[in-house]
Amino acid sequence: MSYDLLKQVIGLLEDFEQETGNKDLTAFSEWLYQRQRGAQEEAEIPRTRWDDYPENIDVHIAMSIGGLNAHAKHYIKTALKDSELKGMHDFTFLATLVDQGDLRKTDLIALNMLEFSPGMEVIRRLLRNGFIEDYDNPEDGRSRRVSITAAGKAVFFSAMQNIQKVNRIVVGNLTEAEKQVVLNKLRKLMAFHQPIWDNEYGEDLEKIMEKHILGA
Repeated sequence: MSYDLLKQVIGLLEDFEQETGNKDLTAFSEWLYQRQRGAQEEAEIPRTRWDDYPENIDVHIAMSIGGLNAHAKHYIKTALKDSELKGMHDFTFLATLVDQGDLRKTDLIALNMLEFSPGMEVIRRLLRNGFIEDYDNPEDGRSRRVSITAAGKAVFFSAMQNIQKVNRIVVGNLTEAEKQVVLNKLRKLMAFHQPIWDNEYGEDLEKIMEKHILGA
């Protein structure tokens, strides 16, 4: 049995009852047919103006997440302006090594959700500045591992003082209860997106929607 399909059907039944107050199976079938036909007709109409795209809550959520990301980057840039670290990724790479210990270069890049080339540029910069060191992986001669140096720890914990201020500013004046609600929702979104990043990076968006979005 396809439980994903069952979830979709249950969700559609809930929508039908909320919209119509009807529980008749024949009426539900007609409602579903009209809904699918309307969606198909809408998809076939070329959209050439902003007004052609209906405003919905998904747009506001996506734009708000993007906006918060921009604000956080601005605050981090300000926090690191007097630091030897050149940007957010310099800091997060060191933070990952402090938290996780020695790592393969590819794992360090993956944990920071960067593509390989820009990730290697961060690693090379940290190596040049003496904040990390690399060595042959004893378990796999084809790869190298990296570890944070004493100088890296010093610059990391020095920057951490300002980063803590960033953390406080980003969450604004939310109450502790509101923070917990936001955190729970963000964790749910991360749990949804992380497997796609790990296993389907660069996949066609239509395929991602068909596989992961209920009712798509």
